[in-house]
Amino acid sequence: MPQPRYTTVPKYNSRVLVRGDVGYEVCRCNNPTADTPDRFPSEIHVVETPTDVATALKRATELGTTVGIRSSGHIMNLGNLIQDGILIDTVNLNRHINYDPVTREIAFGPSCRVEELAAKLKEVNRFFPHGHAPTVGSGGFLLAGGQGWFVRGWGATNQQWILKMEIVVPDGRTVIASRTENQDLFWAARGSGLGFFGVVTRFWGRTIPASKMWERILKFEVNSDNYETLMTWSIERGRDTPKYGTDLNLTIDYPQKYDPAYTTDDVPPGAKLHLTLNLLCYTDTLREARTLLSAYDNMPENVREWLIQFHPVQSRTFEEVFNRKRGFLGNSGKERWQINSIMNDPAVPLPRLLQAIKPAHLELPTRTTSVFMCHCDIVPDEEDAVLSLPQDLYISTVTGWTDPKLEPAIYQNMRDHYRRAFPVAVGQYITELDVNNDDANTKVFSDTALAKFLKIRAKWDPKELFPNYKKFVQAHDKINRLQNKPSL
Repeated sequence: MPQPRYTTVPKYNSRVLVRGDVGYEVCRCNNPTADTPDRFPSEIHVVETPTDVATALKRATELGTTVGIRSSGHIMNLGNLIQDGILIDTVNLNRHINYDPVTREIAFGPSCRVEELAAKLKEVNRFFPHGHAPTVGSGGFLLAGGQGWFVRGWGATNQQWILKMEIVVPDGRTVIASRTENQDLFWAARGSGLGFFGVVTRFWGRTIPASKMWERILKFEVNSDNYETLMTWSIERGRDTPKYGTDLNLTIDYPQKYDPAYTTDDVPPGAKLHLTLNLLCYTDTLREARTLLSAYDNMPENVREWLIQFHPVQSRTFEEVFNRKRGFLGNSGKERWQINSIMNDPAVPLPRLLQAIKPAHLELPTRTTSVFMCHCDIVPDEEDAVLSLPQDLYISTVTGWTDPKLEPAIYQNMRDHYRRAFPVAVGQYITELDVNNDDANTKVFSDTALAKFLKIRAKWDPKELFPNYKKFVQAHDKINRLQNKPSL
């Protein structure tokens, strides 16, 4: 059966879909990647209320099976698809956004998309650091931590911006979790991603007055000879840039990625990689924006000689960025994606880091594969949330292809590159932990945060309705064995 085109507003003929039903396979495959694994839940519950969620959890208990949750499907390894389990699709769960002008808080459901939040915030002239990709759902984004807009100074979205959550816990109760109520649940939810042991049905977040967004763009030709020079300059200039109100992003890809004249997965003969810096800031005036992004003004000759395009600081809207992002994952329904990532160990010198990640950045196996890196500068507070690894740089490669015949070999290239980068990594972003293969999986929490998380999980989910946490444990144990292995 051909892959249906991904939609954020699907229509199904029933709230409970079973295999063989009209709509079951469309729902199961409604993900941005056409690479849907052959795992088939016994039932898919398209929930709309906390009561519906409780019914789905009860049904899983009756069947003696486990549960996976989907808010938008952007976690490409699709750990929410559990063979013979229950998939809870939250696409219609509290799919509305409310703004309280008295408290200046925004409340929304887990499948409210980034672009929907942005539209509401624009309407009320407020700011909340939602994600960068327009079709990402709030549930997956926030439970993973939330590398939101201007994260460098304002912190991960679930660190500084989320005030409370409404959660249906495994026994079917609906509870509120915050810093003053069910504190352990609130602690465990913020950063545990698909390993969380409950279903968040609503978030409440604080907002601040809206300002203006600005962007500066620099594009270079990058190759094996100049990689270290360009990357060193780019990263060091980022570290010289004020953290508060800036959003610094780097991509490496083939310009033919977006060219409709190219239709195969092959890298065109003679194609040259481009390194692009998308440098954004959030402030009231052009003068302030130029100051915030001025670290990139002084470009040495050995960097300037590779410059292809230069766009000075100019006004930008969230809608414009979203339109650019829409093409990143394609829209034909045929694109297949794998994401591998690490977060660097801040103590590792930059030359050593670049040496380790260079193959993952330059040896791209297909025309549509891209590198993405951003400055996060997230400092964790393990007392406050399970989000516990420092996030200096988020470093990833998104492998893309359309031809299923490339599988399974296509997966292994980047797995190997990122596995070899373990020595320079503190861990990885939790959304990229692969439930299908452990080769490139590394830590997603500190050891102490994981130990605390497991105790809280055992309290709230003693029957283990939510099994994905086991992959965290497996990866942690593997890395600890590697780190403790005596040198020969």
